[in-house]
Amino acid sequence: MSSPPSLPIYLFTFNCARLLITPSILATHLFSALDPSSPPPEIIAIGLQEFAPISYSFLGGDYLSPYLDQWSSVPHLAAQYFHSTNPNFPSEYVELGRYTVGMTALFIFGRRSERVKNLRFGAVGFGVWGMANKGAVAARFGYSGGEEGDDDINVTIVATHLSAHEHCCTDRNRDWETLSRGTVFETTVRTAPVINITSSEETPLLSENTTDSSSSPSISGIYHPNTHLLVMGDLNYRTSHTSPTPEDFKHFPRRTEHFAEFFKRDQLTRERIAGNTLHGLTEAPIDFPPTYKYLEDILSLLEDAEAGGSSGDRRQKSHEDIYDWSPNRWPSWCDRILWLPSNPGSEEQQGSIKVHKYTSIPAIRFSDHKPVGLHISLPGIKSPKTVSSGDETDFRLNPPFPLDKDWKAKRYNAEVKEWIAGYAILMATTANGLTFLGCVVLGAGVLWWGVAGR
Repeated sequence: MSSPPSLPIYLFTFNCARLLITPSILATHLFSALDPSSPPPEIIAIGLQEFAPISYSFLGGDYLSPYLDQWSSVPHLAAQYFHSTNPNFPSEYVELGRYTVGMTALFIFGRRSERVKNLRFGAVGFGVWGMANKGAVAARFGYSGGEEGDDDINVTIVATHLSAHEHCCTDRNRDWETLSRGTVFETTVRTAPVINITSSEETPLLSENTTDSSSSPSISGIYHPNTHLLVMGDLNYRTSHTSPTPEDFKHFPRRTEHFAEFFKRDQLTRERIAGNTLHGLTEAPIDFPPTYKYLEDILSLLEDAEAGGSSGDRRQKSHEDIYDWSPNRWPSWCDRILWLPSNPGSEEQQGSIKVHKYTSIPAIRFSDHKPVGLHISLPGIKSPKTVSSGDETDFRLNPPFPLDKDWKAKRYNAEVKEWIAGYAILMATTANGLTFLGCVVLGAGVLWWGVAGR
């Protein structure tokens, strides 16, 4: 008897420190969290935080294109690089869609795009006044195993960036509630495979004649019956509630063997177990170093390209030198990837979801964060579609929060504020903007002088 179909997925999350990347350099590291002995991913999801300056992120359009297009080419280059060393690995992944809200982006790539159905996106901001300096983007799609009679495997992937700073643990929990309430998918009847979706300003559409115009859209949140849920991002949970002092810095973990004990301070683990955040989600064991906050080494990747190697390889190998902690933040596992078990309450470990590899990628050094990758295989979910008295622990059927009925109006109002704030920041922080403001002030002065002198 053949085993039931499963969907191998690779998730990659990274806080980019608002910098423009070099695709050829990132591509050599993208798949560092893949398990080469496991099935290659059918789907690649890349979640980004602070992928561009805040003014560009708020304004979108041509301001963002250079940043997004650079990332769009990375999986293809990475696949070619991996394929050259392992001919069994796919040589190409096609971008199926991308979506942004403020400073958070989510890309979905597929090995066989014809198997991906009904890709759609939702987004919410939970920064200042609902703007998306902090926010979340989510994608939902179905995946067909390709064999007749196989049920689709339905997946929701969330990329998010929660509130920063050690003392803001309660704010992060509140951000998760806002995310759960305000990330909404509008659903109509669609049956055709997806065609590349790149819009970040309106509900993405599929190819023509794929939507039944007579059907009215329904809405659903990130928790959905018979659907896997994976959440990744800079979740920003720390290992302390207060900022470190100079004396604390002397006691930061310097050796690998220190990390297991240090991880006991992790806010996310405590808050999740207490039922205050990421309800129902679980995580693979963490055996990698904290992902934040490192001293930024912006030139390291350029050095790698010129030398044909890794700057990490050329660095002194002492444990004390490898971990270049910033003294003003506690080392923390800010960047994480979690998922909702497919069989809540099952005695089977991880609910029959198979984790191939979960780790950080320390070779990427130009940000104060380290990327994190998860290679995982998802089975189909056979669960009831209606709530029964025994389903209290199944958050797919009983989400932790109701949807916000005003989600669409709030997002629209926030986008107006983002547009205004984006132009104001652009004017105040760029040479062209300051020149423009100077001309406006000069013109107003000349006009006033001309009027007053009459």
